[in-house]
Amino acid sequence: MTTLPKKLSARVTGGAKFARTALRVGSRIAEQRWAEARLPGDFAPRDTDRFVACAYFASDLSSVYQLEQWLWSFEQCADALRSDGHGSEPFGIVVRDAQVARRVSGQTALPVRFSRLTRGFDRFMSSECLRAVFYVNQAIGNFQALRFPRPAHVHLSHGESEKISMISNQLKAYDYVFTAGPAARERIRRALIGMPEEHMIDVGRPPLDQPRTLPQEWIDFAEAAPEGQVVFWAPTWEGDSPSMAYGTLPETGAAIAEALLGSGCRVILRPHPRTGVLDPRFARALRDVERSLEEHPRGFVDRTPSVGWQFDVADVAVAEMSSVAFDWLSTGKPLVMVEPSDPRADILSGGLFDRVPTIRREDVSAIASTVLEAPADSDTSAHYLGTSEPGLQILQFIDAAKQVVAGRTEVLSSRH
Repeated sequence: MTTLPKKLSARVTGGAKFARTALRVGSRIAEQRWAEARLPGDFAPRDTDRFVACAYFASDLSSVYQLEQWLWSFEQCADALRSDGHGSEPFGIVVRDAQVARRVSGQTALPVRFSRLTRGFDRFMSSECLRAVFYVNQAIGNFQALRFPRPAHVHLSHGESEKISMISNQLKAYDYVFTAGPAARERIRRALIGMPEEHMIDVGRPPLDQPRTLPQEWIDFAEAAPEGQVVFWAPTWEGDSPSMAYGTLPETGAAIAEALLGSGCRVILRPHPRTGVLDPRFARALRDVERSLEEHPRGFVDRTPSVGWQFDVADVAVAEMSSVAFDWLSTGKPLVMVEPSDPRADILSGGLFDRVPTIRREDVSAIASTVLEAPADSDTSAHYLGTSEPGLQILQFIDAAKQVVAGRTEVLSSRH
């Protein structure tokens, strides 16, 4: 058998990876254009739109979960603005991907508008009625919307966390940043030189106030599964850069599954939606872990559409650095974190890893005993989420949104 020289072999391998990536990208673009051609004209921005506020989403289907978790909160905000006399449809959603438009329109009664091209998008963003634009991520496409000066631009993110992306200098581009609680403001204040304090408004985590019910899949599973403590296991994805490489699934997934199931726990596995998007090792590891849980009477692979009901049935959570871990804090129940296996991942000193029991890669075999002995903790929740009293966080969000709308209306009125 002939062996290629090392450098040539590396070039061949790199060329093959590039070809596969190019094929994936080309296929995705073709799918998007096909979806766009089939999208009804009702999704186009209209001259009759009178939105006072809107959510802007520039990403594709792989990230649509970021927008979906905010839909209920936006609906509550729309109701409040309607009650204040801002018209029958005061809140809209504008997206740049046709597949996203169709999917989101099936999940909310809020008007959804789609425009990939500049002309329709400019018409939407230039509306004289528009006062506030909300952003749920840090997508590069956000900057196409930020160039419009009339509305106030508000960054929400899609959850609270201590990932390095949460203290990006990009936050300064927004007029306001709606923070979850004291920890977020302190984190931003320390990291971003010149970030005005008055641009940050605490709103907690409004999506946590959304009413939730147990899915039938879990009810059926719980009735048939052997008794045992319920563990909510939420590993994160691989990240899109070394500093964001918080996931550990290829290194720890099999060991965690074996340890938890072997200890008699019932395990709800809820992987991050983007797991394996960039690194096939994560996709393979997830398939292996899912298979091991599906074959075990105490294993439940969670494919339900939302996160929240798991907080009500689980006794303890095992998580990596993601917003799910911080949302879980609202329960006051025990949380066990798994430290990144990649040493390049950026970890905040004094953060969540230092505040709750944390498992390192080399100690993963001890996770079962750590989970069973982890203490409850309500103080940490207040630090990250402020008050998590039911119903209060959505009220904080609505009040903050109305404050932004009123402030921008006053400024624009003074210029006439």
